[in-house]
Amino acid sequence: MRYTLSSWIKRPLSAMRPTGPRARDAAARERPDGPLLWIWDSTGAKSGAALVARRITARLPNLQIALTTTGNPPDDLVLPPDSLCLPSPEDRPASIKLVLTAWHPEMILILGNSLPAVLITEAARRDIPIALADAQFGTGVGALSGDRMAGLLGRLTRIYLRDSDSRRALERRLPAERIEVSDGALVEPAEPLTCSEVERASMADAIGARPVWLATSVPHEELAAVLDAHSYAMRHAHRLLLLLAPDHDADGAALAKDLSDQGWSVTRRSLEGEPHATTEIFIADDAQEYGLWYRLAPLSYMGGTLSGMAQSPRAPLEAAALGSAVLHGPHLGRERAQYIRLETAHACRGIRTEDDFADALADLIAPDRAAHLAHNAWLVSSGGAGAVETVAGGIAALLEERLTKGGA
Repeated sequence: MRYTLSSWIKRPLSAMRPTGPRARDAAARERPDGPLLWIWDSTGAKSGAALVARRITARLPNLQIALTTTGNPPDDLVLPPDSLCLPSPEDRPASIKLVLTAWHPEMILILGNSLPAVLITEAARRDIPIALADAQFGTGVGALSGDRMAGLLGRLTRIYLRDSDSRRALERRLPAERIEVSDGALVEPAEPLTCSEVERASMADAIGARPVWLATSVPHEELAAVLDAHSYAMRHAHRLLLLLAPDHDADGAALAKDLSDQGWSVTRRSLEGEPHATTEIFIADDAQEYGLWYRLAPLSYMGGTLSGMAQSPRAPLEAAALGSAVLHGPHLGRERAQYIRLETAHACRGIRTEDDFADALADLIAPDRAAHLAHNAWLVSSGGAGAVETVAGGIAALLEERLTKGGA
């Protein structure tokens, strides 16, 4: 989801109220000795904040961390030893003043699209540097249209944005040296699925220069749509090969027989092992080999997303991590957050109907179209590590400079 800058202001500066319970709880916590970085996390993900905290303290082992989050922090969050972790205090003058006085942080790092006005204003008044990271917004609405918005952003020492579009929305109004693109969200990338390189090379040799696409975990309810799309796309690429992975591996034999009876040229992983030169559909009936299938297919349709009926749907970032462009339907299921990340980065193609399916497939089998999506998807899947290193390295450098000058 993208935000306009006007949605970043959480509360008016005039909202003078007594300290809230979260602020009193934070102020009552025993502050660890040494310089302290306060991380205010509004992303809801929380794991990104923990990653950044661990990277920074690896470089600055004497640094202490205070992490405040939207809602209660999860019990399994892995933070540096002795870190404080609790819900963010109310963004009210009395509450913020109480916490800043109790913690006197060396620096504040805000994560996400929230821009807590009172915290930023009061920290700036006390000469505490503030950075913003893991932020993203579009250029469609007049960015920085108000003096107050510009004033708040102008108080930030450094801004780390997820993408270049966000940078373009800011660069005309803020000094360029304060803005950096971290290329992705602060998330820990999953390890790519593995495969045998010998098997990959053998399969690639069998496929040769043929265009190929993968349909993952296809339930019975979507089989007709997949076959219709494949048949339509073959008019544009007559040697097109479909790697068809059934929702259940045990269905592979029956599926191969059914397709053969319909007139398709079919081979099966668990029987023939590799596709033949005339194979039109290869039954990929081994879910343990998705690492192989994704590497062979530059385009993957995520089965179950057209009907919502798959029992074993695959995660789209699996495909993205291995350079396979993602095609999906409207039923995103438990992986909705991953699809939203990919959509935000223009890294997948969504369809709503069976007719959309055929048209999208015919379009995406063009190598340049799939390659563009796959590149963006790879940036999303692998960008978490790079983004964490960019933000953590930058914040650590700012802290080192401040501590060297005697700020501690």
